[in-house]
Amino acid sequence: MRRERVFLDEKNSDLIAYTRSLSGGDNRPERERMKRILLRAMKHELTERQRDCLSKYYLEGLKMKDIACELHLSKSTVSRHIKSAELKLRKVASYYKR
Repeated sequence: MRRERVFLDEKNSDLIAYTRSLSGGDNRPERERMKRILLRAMKHELTERQRDCLSKYYLEGLKMKDIACELHLSKSTVSRHIKSAELKLRKVASYYKR
């Protein structure tokens, strides 16, 4: 198995998720299903601050200290928001795994 970066986007919501792709076979339908699930979870399960921190960190490639300056937070607060958002999304994704 290899780790593959998957970009999710729909209107103003973007997220990078990591999925495991099986060697051989076509898993595109399953990946598309997981994208929809994670987008929905991102919109409904995460706070606005968590979404901001996550998208700036993964999509814009900003460092945590830069995000902290931009949002007037401490670096540790940004780190906690990113970590808690990742945990929520993992939890949601685990419900839908077979």
